[in-house]
Amino acid sequence: MSEQDEKLELAWEITMTEGLLRRIRFRQMFAGAETGCILKLTPQQCYMVMVLHERGSMTVRQLTQVLYVNPPAASTMVDRLVELGILTREENPEDRREVLVRVSPHHEAELQGIKRQFLQTVLDVFDKIGIEHARMWGAVCKRIQEVYVEDLKP
Repeated sequence: MSEQDEKLELAWEITMTEGLLRRIRFRQMFAGAETGCILKLTPQQCYMVMVLHERGSMTVRQLTQVLYVNPPAASTMVDRLVELGILTREENPEDRREVLVRVSPHHEAELQGIKRQFLQTVLDVFDKIGIEHARMWGAVCKRIQEVYVEDLKP
């Protein structure tokens, strides 16, 4: 097998495993759990909410850069999430012309619970694959972050 063929095979395995982990995570999220408002969102909306939960308040422009979406799409998602009461808008105290978007305090606890469930999914995988494989996976993830951190800065 050529090196290029081996890379293609590895790329396919990684892609399929990402999809499997996503399905496992969402199956666990919905299995017998009382689903709150956040879990009824589209994956893109959920990702936006989680980014805001982790980073705090941001402008719509900053969100477009972080999420790699165009401004109309980001604006539409924000509008819908504000309507649902999941996000709030507030004036930027540093620049009154800007509006900051943030997660509504009412939904912070729900997001903390979702984050714990996501992390538990990974811990369950670690239990199944063993700590040595988990360490190798962590090392690979860390290296990917090091290589791409500059490319992904907004």
